[in-house]
Amino acid sequence: MTLCPRWPSSLAVVLLTCGIALPRPAAAQSVGTLSGRVVDSRTGQPIPDVEVAVPSIGVRGLTDRDGFFVLLGIPAGGQDLVFDHLAYGRHTRQVSVEADDELVLEARLSQRAIELVPLVVEALSDLERRRVTSGFAMNEVLREEVESAQRKGQTLSELLRDRLPGALLRPGQAGSACLESRGFRSGGGSCRGVTVILDGVQIAAPGFLYATMPLDQIERIELLSVGEAGARYGSAGGRGVLIIETRQGPRSVAPTSERKKISGLDWSAETEPYKWGRVFASSWVATTIGIGTSLLVARQCLSVTRAGSLGLRTQCNGGVTAGLGFLSLSLPTAGGTFAAQWAGRTDRSEGQLTVSAVATTLMVTSGYLLLIHGGDVSETAGVIVLSIGVPAVTTLADRAFRFLR
Repeated sequence: MTLCPRWPSSLAVVLLTCGIALPRPAAAQSVGTLSGRVVDSRTGQPIPDVEVAVPSIGVRGLTDRDGFFVLLGIPAGGQDLVFDHLAYGRHTRQVSVEADDELVLEARLSQRAIELVPLVVEALSDLERRRVTSGFAMNEVLREEVESAQRKGQTLSELLRDRLPGALLRPGQAGSACLESRGFRSGGGSCRGVTVILDGVQIAAPGFLYATMPLDQIERIELLSVGEAGARYGSAGGRGVLIIETRQGPRSVAPTSERKKISGLDWSAETEPYKWGRVFASSWVATTIGIGTSLLVARQCLSVTRAGSLGLRTQCNGGVTAGLGFLSLSLPTAGGTFAAQWAGRTDRSEGQLTVSAVATTLMVTSGYLLLIHGGDVSETAGVIVLSIGVPAVTTLADRAFRFLR
């Protein structure tokens, strides 16, 4: 006998006998089981409190709030099955019960008649389930539409403009394109672009992606409304989310409530953990070399003294002094950020040099100011900031702000 699930996930409707492997008690009467669900024939909604009965043997029961019922101990053979409800009236149909089997059915009631139709069991993927249950048309572009746009020579921004009615393509900063959800239009103000997720990774500069990404790499595109994006991605989805799935990358993004909020890079898409120790050590070595070299060069013109507001005296003209100051900042900054990016690079992503450089420059400047301010406490704090604080901040910036390679 074929084993069938009692309550399938998608009940399209029912009169299908499913063989349930039940124990056969010795010398027991040949009986079977009647089970199923009662729904409204027009709306498909479950009908609770319907009396379902087999009058010939006095077996009866009520449907629960989801419309389900089970009748046990039904003699094998033809039986009259009666459905009785105050709003839907009384309906009778004959069914055939087999011994030691379970007859699973879905009854569609109306005020006029009852329909019994074959049960269809269908397994749906998460994406297909969303398409069926969302209640509205999904804003998505499938592979066939992408190929059609590719044959026409369109760019990604042109494809989004033509195929996503829920989005509005507007000019962004520096002349780049900006995609704005129509549910979050900003009127005549600046464009408030949607968050772009490429194979599970948030893109920091989507305008560049719209202009340069080849269409032959794209498998599917979906635009989430502001409401759905906020529910799935939290604050990152406050303006809507554009999901782009490539042909090589992951085909779906888990829509569960446990999903981590995206901040920089969702590291769950990486194949190995971030190398904290390696990045910190590389940045420390490069920063130390940069600071040591810059101080040796600066000593040709600058000297630390207790005189002056910052304890710093120059022996060169303004242009040379300014150049030495720039060199003192740029050498440790460039060395630390490039070393961190090299050490933290993975097969999928790498750190953003600009963000890391800004963070490193601020820390180096703070360390220098403490070092030359004078006083034992300030000098000690400056050494700690330059030797530990700078590579630590560079490492954190490299981890938090990343680009796809």
